Amino acid sequence: MFFNQILVHLIFMFLFIFSFISLFINDLMIIWFFLEITNFLFIFLLNLFTNNKKIIFMYFLIQIISSFFMIFSISINNLIMSNNYIYYILFISLLIKLSIPPFHFWFPLISKFLPYNMLLTLTTIQKIIPFYIMSLIKLNNFFIIYLILILCSIIPPFLSLNITNFKMIIAYSSINQSSWMILMIYMKTLSWLMYFIFYSFSLMSLIFIISLFKMFKNSLTMMPNINLNLMFLFILFNVSGMPPFSMFFMKWYSIFLFMKLNNLIMIMIIMMFSSLFMLFIYNNMLFHALFLFKFESKLIKLNYYYNNIFMFILLPLFLSLMILMI
Repeated sequence: MFFNQILVHLIFMFLFIFSFISLFINDLMIIWFFLEITNFLFIFLLNLFTNNKKIIFMYFLIQIISSFFMIFSISINNLIMSNNYIYYILFISLLIKLSIPPFHFWFPLISKFLPYNMLLTLTTIQKIIPFYIMSLIKLNNFFIIYLILILCSIIPPFLSLNITNFKMIIAYSSINQSSWMILMIYMKTLSWLMYFIFYSFSLMSLIFIISLFKMFKNSLTMMPNINLNLMFLFILFNVSGMPPFSMFFMKWYSIFLFMKLNNLIMIMIIMMFSSLFMLFIYNNMLFHALFLFKFESKLIKLNYYYNNIFMFILLPLFLSLMILMI
């Protein structure tokens, strides 16, 4: 048991190291090599944490298909002069790996069967290298970028309306957040990396509090304590981009960047309404749990004294840290 824990921590450490090192490399072939290493490390973690082998095989098959297109485009690009058609193949392979519409169906399906630590890894660390590769390629056809942004803004909120599984909602929210990072990559700025870091930490805090208190078996199961409910509510609002939290300031900063490009006004409006709609979905999911139902749990026993400490000290400290991170 102790050996397995050490092994898991080592794998997570190498997974993060390979993803971080790839940010300082410009050669696509070497980056692809690091990407495949992280994929195999993640599959090994899936084998440890997930009993559903069909999901592991499905993820492996999708990564094999996308990696084949990627290595094919990189090899052709090295043999021949740079060609936009080759970059299109590479771009499609990245869309598959990032589960960007219209290649998004596998991500919500897999996320439903993943534990929370694997879902966090899939939505954060596993997306670093594909986003970085996307920032290195050059596409002159802006219509494809516009189409991808519109699909990322419309499809996830529409498909999340009748979903009660919280893991699938996180998956669709991650797809929706990808549109903001793709647009920053299109503007050729490093703001996408800052946005990705803020989103990763926000999602990490959300999944941490879910995993810690074992809250969610469905969308209506909440913590038995109102103070802890408020803590979870604030973290969820931060992920959805509600003011005055850090993700809202990141989107606000992104809007100022978008205003420099007049041809992106309509895209920006669609993305803003999409974020507002995702916020409505989070509110709709929490409404019954916060105001209509009350659940008791044997896992958490806090007295009135510790509740007051949590409410009046830890909660304002958390909110101030989230705002000061800007």
